[in-house]
Amino acid sequence: MLTPDQSPQHRLGYMIRELREARGLSMREFAARTFVSHSKVQRWENGARPPQDRGEAELIDRTLGAGGFLIELWQEIDQGVSEPSHVSGSAPHVSDTPVSLATALSHTAPSDSEGIFVPARLDDGTVVLVALDRRALLRAGVGVGAAAVAGMGMPAAAAISASEDPFGFARTATENWSGLQLSRPTPDFGVDWHALIPGGRSMLGSQLSLQVHPARIEGGRVIVSIPNQQRTEEFLTRPHRSLLVGAVNAEGVSRFYALDGRSARSKLARNGGVYEVAAPTAYELDDLTYGILWAVSNYDDALQADDQPLAETRSDLKAYERLSASAVSREAAPGLNTVAHMWLGSDFCARHILRTLPDLPALPAFWTREQRGEEASAWLIFDHKYPYLRETTKALGSTSTRAFCIPEEVVRSSPRYERILLFLAVALMESLGIHAQFTSDPAYESVEGFVVSPDREAVIANWVRGDGMWHVDVTARSSVVREFTIAARDVDADSLTAAPTAAGRLRALAQYLDLPWSWLIQRCGQLARYGSSGLIQSRSRLVSAAGIDAACAYVASLPTDH
Repeated sequence: MLTPDQSPQHRLGYMIRELREARGLSMREFAARTFVSHSKVQRWENGARPPQDRGEAELIDRTLGAGGFLIELWQEIDQGVSEPSHVSGSAPHVSDTPVSLATALSHTAPSDSEGIFVPARLDDGTVVLVALDRRALLRAGVGVGAAAVAGMGMPAAAAISASEDPFGFARTATENWSGLQLSRPTPDFGVDWHALIPGGRSMLGSQLSLQVHPARIEGGRVIVSIPNQQRTEEFLTRPHRSLLVGAVNAEGVSRFYALDGRSARSKLARNGGVYEVAAPTAYELDDLTYGILWAVSNYDDALQADDQPLAETRSDLKAYERLSASAVSREAAPGLNTVAHMWLGSDFCARHILRTLPDLPALPAFWTREQRGEEASAWLIFDHKYPYLRETTKALGSTSTRAFCIPEEVVRSSPRYERILLFLAVALMESLGIHAQFTSDPAYESVEGFVVSPDREAVIANWVRGDGMWHVDVTARSSVVREFTIAARDVDADSLTAAPTAAGRLRALAQYLDLPWSWLIQRCGQLARYGSSGLIQSRSRLVSAAGIDAACAYVASLPTDH
């Protein structure tokens, strides 16, 4: 029986469980988001074993949107303190309470209110909900950061004052990209902002630290001024993922430019009596660069977190390669996160197609299930995808077709940065002579990924939105082959992007996705000149920038005129 009053460990476990349930997360969902096992979450919540270090406590706190509250409880354990911490001044104790946090959250003030209610225990032991001024709480540093305020139904930007955000970076970023959460750490340890990058349908979310400094445009470059060299050097030498952001204000309009922390570290130089960092203007934060940051950080962090078990699982599953057909459940790799499952499925399907392609009796047509930027960005980022496209083109010795089903509702519901990633993935295929075709008919959404020699034989290779990690097969069954043949011919005959040239097809795709054609060519050209690794460097060996850079270079080569 978990008793919050028994010990700091029980208190922390109780609050983790209450906050997880208040957020509607199962234990397994919470375990996936914190990159640990289900049993470890159980040990946290039953008080048997608290988080092992501050980093783990911070991850739990961010995942549950506790705004530092759980870190305070963990510190009581770490420091051997059994009495609850106090808010400065005469506020009641806030960390020692058995009241249901789900109930407390349901009583938070409306989003347009300046007050919030928090559970508290008075000195006589009575549990009450106390109304506290939100701004006073933030100034007092009790840990109600932007992420926690957003979790209580208040927009993150509303929790950030002008004095805390002198360049307007946080307000601009959170207004432009829904789901992005920024908070100012206290004490800051050299960090201006913690950024919690949203996940997706399979992505788990990511995090990075930022420093924001004034900057100017000079000679086609962004020159970021560093007022405190030691603070920035310490920030850039830490192993966590970081971004250095330059803020340029021209005629009252602020524009922001990002540079990966590792890249920035090598560029820090003294100019007279001031330290500066130069970055290309191509790294301006907009939907193109934010999309790349979003996809790379999500995939990279999740794959790096499961690096060793993923390698072991891939080796264990090699036996399936001897089979012509297999459907492998995610339970075959229960300890891996959802992105690791995606990588395994994608890798296995790619190798399955390459093994079977030479035996197909006629030039095949390809069908892929990717619909959104989250799924399609795997073509740009997973280390095996771009080589796979090159190898299939080489094996066929000819151009081929690849069909997509992307209904209008999917386009409408996808943020612009995801639509850009989808466009870039298709551009990468077109750069290799693969003619992309599209249908908006939702009737084709359930068709599995396949490669079909029309009317003769088909290869099934599906890992996107499937029931398991993958489903592969090689079949000449007439009903299956006929279904795939009809689907491929239907889309070929009535493609939304039908045109005789790659430029024409991509222009039509940009129009369907509501993306400005000239802007795409201009921005991809700028980014292609410098590469994407200066914007964000991957850390996992399973992530590569080659696909992104090749796609941008190809788009930059396309004509802007009609």
